[in-house]
Amino acid sequence: MSIKLIYDKSTIRAIKYMLNQNFMIIQLTSEAKIMEVNELFLEKFHYTIDDLKMGDYLDYVNGEKAEWQKVWDELWQGKQWNGESCLVTKYGELKWLESTFIPVYNNGNVHQVMTLHVDKTDQKNAEKWKQLAFRHELTNLPNRRKLLTSMDELICRAEQDGTKFAVLFMDINQFKVVNDSYGHTIGDLLLIEIGKRVSKLPSLDERLFHMSGDEFIILLEDSAKLDSVIGSIFAQIEKGFELEGHYIEVNISIGVSIYPDDSVNARRLMELADEAMYEAKTKAGNAYEYSRESSLVVMMNKGNLK
Repeated sequence: MSIKLIYDKSTIRAIKYMLNQNFMIIQLTSEAKIMEVNELFLEKFHYTIDDLKMGDYLDYVNGEKAEWQKVWDELWQGKQWNGESCLVTKYGELKWLESTFIPVYNNGNVHQVMTLHVDKTDQKNAEKWKQLAFRHELTNLPNRRKLLTSMDELICRAEQDGTKFAVLFMDINQFKVVNDSYGHTIGDLLLIEIGKRVSKLPSLDERLFHMSGDEFIILLEDSAKLDSVIGSIFAQIEKGFELEGHYIEVNISIGVSIYPDDSVNARRLMELADEAMYEAKTKAGNAYEYSRESSLVVMMNKGNLK
C-alpha cells in the first residue's frame, strides 16, 4: 500500500524532525536531483551539503541505472518503493541501506520524493563473512565446516524419523597427473567444473561438499536413490572436460557409508566412506564401493536400500 503525502513544507519539516534521529533522509526533485539531506546522512557518507546540492541521485548509486529507472517510473506513478539499495560514500566505500522511497504530492501530482534509509552495512558484511566461512574458497561449494553442521542436523532428523542416509566420499583419480601435465590452473578449473556439474544433479543442491584438494563428500538423504545418483554422477564425468583449449578425461572413485548401518557418528561415517573409496580405486574407470557393513546390508536386501 502506498503512502501519499500532501505537499506542505511545514508537514515535511515535522516528519523529517521526527525521523532524523533514526533515518538518513534525502529529499529529491521529480528529476531525481538532491534537494536536501539530513545530518545523519552527511555523517555516514562524509559528504558536505555543497558536494550534493542538486546533484543527480543516480550518480551516487552503486548498481545498474536502468534498474533504478524502473523504480523512478513507479514513483512517478505514485507507488511507494521499499527495498535494498547501495550508495557510494565520498571515499568510495559502499554502504548497504534498507530504503523507502515515498512520493510527495502537490496538487494531485508527484512533486518530490522523500527517501528514508537505515544503514545495514555491518549486518550485510557479517552475513557475507558468515557465508564465506561455510564455503570453499575455490569452488564456492559448502566446505568441511558446513558438512559437519549438516551431518549433525541430518543425524538428528534421521534418528527422530527412523530413516537412513548415505555418505559418499568422492575422489578424482590421478588428479596429480592433471596438475603435472596441464598446470594447477587447469586443475583448479577441473575441480570447479566437476563441482558445478555434480551439484546441479537432482537431490544434490547444497549437498555436495568440497573438503580439500580433489576430495568431495555428498550427503544423500534418500539412500534408496543411491545407485541412480551415482550413475548420474558417472554420466557427468564421462562427458569429459574442455578447459582452456584442453580436452581432459578423468575417472572418479566413490566410497559409500550408510547411517545407521555403519555408524551413528558423523566422523566415523566419513572415515568408513573414505576407506570404501580407496577400495573403489582398485577398480578400473569410474567405480564405487560400499563400506563393509553396508555391503552386507545391501546383499541381504538384494541391492535395495530402504
